[in-house]
Amino acid sequence: MLRVNIGCPIWTHDAWFSSIYPPKSSNRTALQSYSGLFNSVECNSSFYHLPNQDTLKKWRDSVPDDFRFVLKLPRSISHSGQLDACTDELKHTIDNLSLLGETLGGVMLQLPKQFTPSHINQLEVLLDTIPTDLPMSVEVRQSAFFQKGEHEKLLNQLLLSHKADRVIMDTRALFACEPSQYTGDERELVIDVQRKKPRVPTNVIATGDTPVVRFVGHQQIDKCASFYRPWINKIKHWLDEGKSPSIFFHMPDNKDAPWLAAAFIHDYNLTYPDAPLPALVLSASQNSHQQISIFDSLSP
Repeated sequence: MLRVNIGCPIWTHDAWFSSIYPPKSSNRTALQSYSGLFNSVECNSSFYHLPNQDTLKKWRDSVPDDFRFVLKLPRSISHSGQLDACTDELKHTIDNLSLLGETLGGVMLQLPKQFTPSHINQLEVLLDTIPTDLPMSVEVRQSAFFQKGEHEKLLNQLLLSHKADRVIMDTRALFACEPSQYTGDERELVIDVQRKKPRVPTNVIATGDTPVVRFVGHQQIDKCASFYRPWINKIKHWLDEGKSPSIFFHMPDNKDAPWLAAAFIHDYNLTYPDAPLPALVLSASQNSHQQISIFDSLSP
């Protein structure tokens, strides 16, 4: 069944408790609360540490059947420098992740900037290991893959041949944020996030049936709309083509990410009222810059 996966890169933040989540004293876990709001999550924690089998079973049992985890493959694979030597580790990883059952929505390979066109054959060996029924997406950060030349064409053709999607990293809103507009810890936060996130072109392409967009917002939600509005039409276009896209919303401080997602959904549903996404209704506890009126200012 066609669907749009929408979520954040985390499912717990201290600021969310007693706000969009029940208090921490509640018997409801953070993942249970999150999955009551979103239908998917970009699981970044697996990049640093792969959950054990008991944890994966607990995750599976904590979410509805239609929830989807999109997990990053461990950096021991993606940043090994020898992708073609990691096939056994990859098979073991996927075997463990299969404990998530139908809630496993896909895996993401986030490659470092050091992965260059000279390593493309290693990626091909790794992709040959991925089960054909497991959605796979690949993120590259080397500038040679963004220049519309032979190197980018070769990468895209490889992904197309394996029905793997190329992750689309959209950091335009983040880098439109001027750190000098802020002071103290907030200024340092923006500088730090801009230093860590890749500033690469936003090349829009679907090389598989489950395109993935990672959208990193401006520090102020009301300045994100001009950057995310093109994704409204693109996601609808992908759905009309029979694809099931994912879009995950990041913010400099991800405590504000749910409200950015809510603003996107609100505007999407205004644009396509006859084919709306499930509404995301959050409490009036907003980020430090915007109150609930953001929905008025963000409407087309």
